[in-house]
Amino acid sequence: MAKSVHRYISELLEAYHKYTQKSFTEMALDFDVTLSNLYQYRNGQGNPTAETIDRIVNGVEANCPRAFEETSRW
Repeated sequence: MAKSVHRYISELLEAYHKYTQKSFTEMALDFDVTLSNLYQYRNGQGNPTAETIDRIVNGVEANCPRAFEETSRW
């Protein structure tokens, strides 16, 4: 079964945090999202827009592409 978008974003944020060792505040700034929304996305909740998902994916790609290795299986 394919991963849901919520689960994929959650795993991607977890991997990004693991590899960069950035605080959640720093991550929120990297992706231009509020800290409260970042916590929700990290827990597989919330309702990120397509634009927000793009910002997260682009931010990970620019700053820590290695994080995609752990989430590459949809």
